[in-house]
Amino acid sequence: MARSKLIVLNGFAASGKTTIAKKYIGEHSMALALEADAIVDNIGDWINHEEEVRRLTFELTKATLKTYLPSGHDVVLPYLVTDVEEVQEFESIAKSCNADYYEFVLLNERAEAIARLLERGRWGEATSPTLTENDLPKIDELMDKMESALVSRPNAVKILLAGHDPDTTYRQLLKLVES
Repeated sequence: MARSKLIVLNGFAASGKTTIAKKYIGEHSMALALEADAIVDNIGDWINHEEEVRRLTFELTKATLKTYLPSGHDVVLPYLVTDVEEVQEFESIAKSCNADYYEFVLLNERAEAIARLLERGRWGEATSPTLTENDLPKIDELMDKMESALVSRPNAVKILLAGHDPDTTYRQLLKLVES
């Protein structure tokens, strides 16, 4: 049986993580894009129980990885990493499932990343409320958490997005995963 891959795609909201994951599964039979935001969207009234829903989503993500990786199929996990312990658990699960582990960070300059998110107009969940300038303190706080987590993950491969279209970013990722 082929060795599966766990590909963690970190990056700020609206950096293209989901787009890249969909490109990957479109070209890799039986690969799974495990989108935490989609899980959240499918929990009723999540917005009023956000902390509990985030915790449950993390547990469901881990359970899915433990079930799917041993099948020999790849998993692409678009995931905004703000807690180093979470990504360490993903890496540990990959190792325990005898899967290859890859961790990428899709990076924009801070101002560009925030501008892209505001242009999109919402967080990753389709059912999240519309973002406004009033959300900037929360956006800045989340960006700070992601940047802090990155300091603790020096082996994460950074892919700079400036001027890149999703196809270019995807080709860069493939080159690294398939080498």
